Amino acid sequence: MERRITMNALRRYLVRPQDARSPAEPRRDASEGNVSEGDLSGRSVPGRDVPERSVSGRCDLCGVPVADDHRHLIDLSSREIRCACRPCATLFDRAERGGQRYRAVPDRRWYLRGFALDDAAWDGLHIPVQMAFFFHDSSARRAVLHYPSLGGPVESPLARPTWARLEAANPVLGGLAPDVEALLVNRTGDARDHWIVPIDDCYALVGLIRTRWKGLAGGPDVWREIGGFFTALRGRSRTVDAGGGTHDGNRPEGAKQ
Repeated sequence: MERRITMNALRRYLVRPQDARSPAEPRRDASEGNVSEGDLSGRSVPGRDVPERSVSGRCDLCGVPVADDHRHLIDLSSREIRCACRPCATLFDRAERGGQRYRAVPDRRWYLRGFALDDAAWDGLHIPVQMAFFFHDSSARRAVLHYPSLGGPVESPLARPTWARLEAANPVLGGLAPDVEALLVNRTGDARDHWIVPIDDCYALVGLIRTRWKGLAGGPDVWREIGGFFTALRGRSRTVDAGGGTHDGNRPEGAKQ
């Protein structure tokens, strides 16, 4: 049976992108309880009842139980994922509501058809693996590049002209919402796949690799799960043209104009 990894469980394995040396510690308080990979039961709160069988954690802001399909926030100061109930997530749907602390993570997933990134351009990024994700870091005022590793997400230098060329060749990237959406690239094996995804999808992939990797090559189990991750992602994604600039009502708040 496939072992389910919840975001609560993953957070203790993630490290901050700016410091790959030490694990990022999720905020814990009396209302959060013990974080585990299984379901968490909790006392219901009037007006915010969640069926006990679907509870997978608690809101990091107010402490109420949240279901498996709960939303997430990005804590901009630490790049950590925060679980959020629907009312709390709604508070931060607009960038200006979160101030300098939080951004709500959107839920659009686009598979990018005809994405322009050839082997020479990829090799020019000089990263040691065949998966990576890019996003706009508002604090750094630039696009950044990370790749998964056994120590967590690792930042690799990304020259501004390199991103500018990638964005010019693929106009769809102009719609990335800063901090909360990413370009995810998978070039393992024969794959040449590109997505726009919520940033927590990227951290979930990193967590999967950190917790499942064995030995030098990872082992067949982790590669099977990586394949399953991307298969499931493809099934959840809408296909759009990378050069078509498909920006409609699905554009998240805060996306670049």
